[in-house]
Amino acid sequence: MKKIFDLLTLIVFTASLTACGKNEVEVLRANINADVSESGTEEAATGTEKKELETDSEINVKITVGDTVLYAVMENNVTTQAIIEQMPLTLPMTDLYGREMCYRYGAYALPTDELRSNSYEIGDIAYWPPGGSLVILYEQNGERFERQHLGHIDSGVEIFKNTGDTDVTFELAE
Repeated sequence: MKKIFDLLTLIVFTASLTACGKNEVEVLRANINADVSESGTEEAATGTEKKELETDSEINVKITVGDTVLYAVMENNVTTQAIIEQMPLTLPMTDLYGREMCYRYGAYALPTDELRSNSYEIGDIAYWPPGGSLVILYEQNGERFERQHLGHIDSGVEIFKNTGDTDVTFELAE
């Protein structure tokens, strides 16, 4: 019943977004398709097969910023899975507050299942549901905020200190 309610909520939300951009509509469609697939009818609804996701607890992702390649280890949770279904994915990310790179899908556009409000580490990748923001945290200011932890970049994240707003590509690492 909850899945049907979630699906109907997404459909109503999609219909209300008359001025949203192409990326936001594609994300909402991906969410609807993911919900439909859980009920076993995605192929009939979309005519395509769903990408196979890794079942391990961690997923390796390649992140490209200009000529620089970073690698992240991602948690296998519902938010990460929703993003992986869109990969390869290039997002125009905005440099915010001198601490994070941000792409806004739209408020609550992605599913969440394990929100936390503790402090973050430099290199963390997170999703902030109220703003629908996918963020890469490259500087620490001690702030705590409620978020879905997605993964972590172990090295190289300092590149974002000098990039300003830039396109960032995410894809599964081979």
